[in-house]
This record gives sequence, C-alpha cells and structure tokens, in this order.
Amino acid sequence: LYDMLAKSADALGRTDEARRHRAKIAELKLLIHSAYYKPNEKLYVVDEQLNQSMPLMLDLVPEDLRGTIQKKLEDITLMKNNGHLDTGMLGTYFLFQYLQQCGRNDLAFTMATQKDFPGWGYMLAQGATTMWEQWDGYWSQIHSCYTCPGGWMYQGLAGIRPDKTGPGFKKSIIKPAIVGDLTWVKCHYDSIHGRIVSNWKREGTRLAMDVTIPVNTTATVYVPAKDAAGVTESGRSAAKAVGVKFLRLKDGAAIYEVGSGTYRFQS
Repeated sequence: LYDMLAKSADALGRTDEARRHRAKIAELKLLIHSAYYKPNEKLYVVDEQLNQSMPLMLDLVPEDLRGTIQKKLEDITLMKNNGHLDTGMLGTYFLFQYLQQCGRNDLAFTMATQKDFPGWGYMLAQGATTMWEQWDGYWSQIHSCYTCPGGWMYQGLAGIRPDKTGPGFKKSIIKPAIVGDLTWVKCHYDSIHGRIVSNWKREGTRLAMDVTIPVNTTATVYVPAKDAAGVTESGRSAAKAVGVKFLRLKDGAAIYEVGSGTYRFQS
C-alpha cells in the first residue's frame, strides 16, 4: 500500500509525500524482519515456501541475507518437498510470481510438472478437468484456485510481459524461460495494440525465437545466448538487422530493443 502511495505521489510530483511514504516503508521493513526472521534457523517463521518467497518478493530481506533466504527457498522446494509445492490457493500465486521475477523459472517448472500429490499433475491423474479447491480434491472440484500456472506460461515460459515504462503494452518485454526438458513454446497475447507473439524452439544447443511486435509499439527482447556475436536475426547478424538495436549482454541473454514487426532470432 505505501509503495503504491509513494509511486502515485511520484507521478503527481508530490516529492515530500513520496519521501514520507518511503520512510514509512523502511520503518515497516525493519519491524517485519525483526518480528518474523529467526536468526538461529536462518529463515522466516517456518521452513515453508511462502514464508521465504513473500519477504523476498516484497524486498523485506536485508541485502546481506537475500542469498541465504533464496537458498533456503530452493532447499525447501527440492530437498524438503522433493520438488513439490507446500502453498495454498493464495500462496501459490505469490510463489510463482516471485520465481518468475527472480529468474528461477526452473524451480517453477519443476513444481508445475510433478505428477503426484500435491500438484496439478495429481489433479490430471485423477481425471480432473477443472481446478480443485484443495490439492487433494476433498471439497469443491470446480473452483478458481491454483490457476497461476496459466499466467506463468505466458509471462514465464513464453516471456510476454508488460513494460511499466510504456503502460498498456505500448512497450513490452519478451523474456522467455528455456527450462527443464521443454523443447518448444508457442504463445500469443492479444493486447490493445495488436497481437504479441513469442514462440521458441530448441534443438540441442541451438535456439530459434519467432517474435511479433504490434504496429506503433516497441519491445525489449531477451535472446538466451552465450554471446551477442552468435545471435542472428532472419539469417543475418543481429547487429546488422533492420529495426534491431543491441543493448547489452546480461545473465546469459543478449538484450535487444526492437520496433514493430516480425523477427526470427537464432542463437
């Protein structure tokens, strides 16, 4: 709430008000951290996923502890839970949002593809055609719970995301996640400006991306690559492609700014 108020004050040019809200945020962060962090166990509250992912997502974790809590979340997922979720109808959404934001789509993929209890694969194995209210299906078996993988498939796997510097998809971000044994993704989103497409396919160490950006909009495209020199667009070096501007190489991806049109990247 205070973060939204601070950003609203920024937009309205009320700098004193924004400063006051951010001072309150800093105060609350310290209070929440001291109330819920357990130094001896190096975790928040108990060893469950939401208790670690929510403080990370809300930037409540002091910088010197972020790596520790991120590792704790990974250990809970892969070791304690054997690749499964331990979240409920509300927590599952926030867990997947955080994993997407921090670039751990690999963990999200691991949980999404489990075929036994608890998880979506278990629902499918039991013949479910709608989402259940609980992982075990005890109560309602047609309930709008646990639907967050749908959004993650668009924003995480295909990587179609809004860019806050160009609201309403005037600017978009294409940042696909190449994870697990997944070899292809085909996805599109019909924005108010037109259809945004993000398809990718990999064969061995080669990756092909087909991206379409609507007229009168721009996008930032992340092409997973070892180096920018090996990236091509429509068969030519991406550095010489029309409508493509190289920005930087970061976290295993060559990042480009592109205008409207259809692009075929390979790396």
